Amino acid sequence: MRTRTNDAEAAHSRKRRRARAATVLAVAIALPANASAAAFADTPERPDTVQQRAFESAAAEFDVPTSLLMAVSFQLTRWEDHHGEQSRAGGYGPMHLVEIDEQELRERNPKLVKLGADPTLHTLTEAAELVDGAPEDLKADPVANIRAGAALLADRALDSAGELPEDVGGWYPAVAELSGDPDTTAARSFADDVYDVLGQGRARTTSTGQRLAFPKIADAQPATTARPAVDESELECPEELDCRYIPAAYEPTDPEDPAAGYGNYDTANRPDDFDIDSIVIHDTEVSYESTITAFQNPAHGAAAHYVVRSSDGQITQMVPVKDMAWHAGSWERNTHSIGIEHEGWAAEGGTWYTEPMYRASAKLVRHLADEYDIPLDREHILGHDEVTAEAPAKAGGEHYDPGPFWDWTHYMELIGAPSDSGTADGDAVTINPDFETNRPEVTSCPPDEDCQVLPAQPANFLYLRTEPRDDAPLLSSPVLHPDGGPGTTKIDDWGNKAGAGRQYAVAERSGDWLAIWFDGQKAWLHDPDGANTAAADDAELRTPVRDGIPTYGRPLPAAADYPDGIEPEELEPLPYTIPAGQAYVTGSPVDAIDYYATYDELDDPNNHTQINGSETYVPVSYNHRWVYVKQSDLERA
Repeated sequence: MRTRTNDAEAAHSRKRRRARAATVLAVAIALPANASAAAFADTPERPDTVQQRAFESAAAEFDVPTSLLMAVSFQLTRWEDHHGEQSRAGGYGPMHLVEIDEQELRERNPKLVKLGADPTLHTLTEAAELVDGAPEDLKADPVANIRAGAALLADRALDSAGELPEDVGGWYPAVAELSGDPDTTAARSFADDVYDVLGQGRARTTSTGQRLAFPKIADAQPATTARPAVDESELECPEELDCRYIPAAYEPTDPEDPAAGYGNYDTANRPDDFDIDSIVIHDTEVSYESTITAFQNPAHGAAAHYVVRSSDGQITQMVPVKDMAWHAGSWERNTHSIGIEHEGWAAEGGTWYTEPMYRASAKLVRHLADEYDIPLDREHILGHDEVTAEAPAKAGGEHYDPGPFWDWTHYMELIGAPSDSGTADGDAVTINPDFETNRPEVTSCPPDEDCQVLPAQPANFLYLRTEPRDDAPLLSSPVLHPDGGPGTTKIDDWGNKAGAGRQYAVAERSGDWLAIWFDGQKAWLHDPDGANTAAADDAELRTPVRDGIPTYGRPLPAAADYPDGIEPEELEPLPYTIPAGQAYVTGSPVDAIDYYATYDELDDPNNHTQINGSETYVPVSYNHRWVYVKQSDLERA
């Protein structure tokens, strides 16, 4: 891979970019209008074709083939702009122009101690320079974003070939470089996929009503398709699935200083080192190709074991299962789980979570569960939105993917573990709304924008209220609403949502309403004739031995259990306690454990050390998430 530049080289690179920008703009000004430009000029000013005309205009201005520009954008974002909201990989707009704050990356993962000025993390700024625009405009305005993306693609062509290619095949190196480091398998794979769709054409209406299309180019053959050799021996996938192996980065963020940090996973020898007991379901919040590219960049600071494509269920494995991918935002959960990313956006779940995706993912989960003896239930097959923070400072800021529109009921049926059936007349219930007819109001509130009610679509959760009536305030989590205000319908307000498949202890029944113990409170859900719940006869209920017992984000050993040379992790209680008199569904007890791992090339003598403790913890279905409680603080209800 390319090495990072020093300050002098970075300054020279900026000058070179400015010079190329002038060249790109000069070429654009000198070009006569081509067929795409003429089509753009004759297109009626229809509001649903604004982005189509923007692609045609930008292609004409920077002498980029229109279909190629649109194919690149389609592979990056499916032409979605997501209302100016940043993707999880740091990109904005239809052209997915990236701008990532390095401090945020360090806070996300402390192993990213030092980061250089990696250009793949700052394409938004670079593109803004090319068109002499403001980065903020490129975030908010899809038309400006498309124009800057076209300039960036033209700039990449000048960078790789010294001139703009005369035929569409000659753009292949520029397309590969636009996706990231052109020497990686992911970049070549991205470019190959762009040329595949060029040969097919695409037409789509986006979530904002924009109608876009480009015709197929029958002779769209890249100038080269040579990919770096990949060792497929690491591939762990059922034979009947369309799987491939593209390795995520396991490299230092500064090649000259490995001690400064690394990404995007830790090596291990699971399950010989420790058990794999769960599978975490994610969504990407960015396109399939962009996810794969991001995971090949050590500065990204995250990776999952697998990525599943929306359109057809293709699977790319990126981390060997024996190793610990950084996917769950929880060291404890990363240690014991397998992470599977699904292409899509939580707020647009219904348009991304397709049947081919569900079926391919379910087959993969069944295969992995059988291989590693993982129980097929909602304690062990869980969403990223059910993983709690490990420290109190991070509580409330956890992820909420795959979100409210992931069909857990259907997914568990495909896995072969359908939800419980029967009347919920016992001491515990399984949340079980009818996915198709359950369509509660959900709002999305992008940064610096007014909240918007999302289109009505099937959802996997039930709202929880403070009293048994429809107009009662929604339940409020003190962590999410420290001012004491009521809960909201925001998509990321998980403090009032009981998700499908989760089990909770019954607190009270009143007519058509049922109360459960949730987040230390009595929470009411509408359940006429048991329509929204099912039996939970196998649920294990426990109650606190005293008032206000603490909860934790991980089952850590005591400081005295750590050997010399390894700094003990501090066990800090989360800002959630369990009051006396309440009962909660609990999972299988686990012994205290930690695992010390660092970059292999550092030759740390303590690398890959397992630390065991004498304390036993119990996972508790406390709110929307699972937390840990010391077994000595609980007794059977």
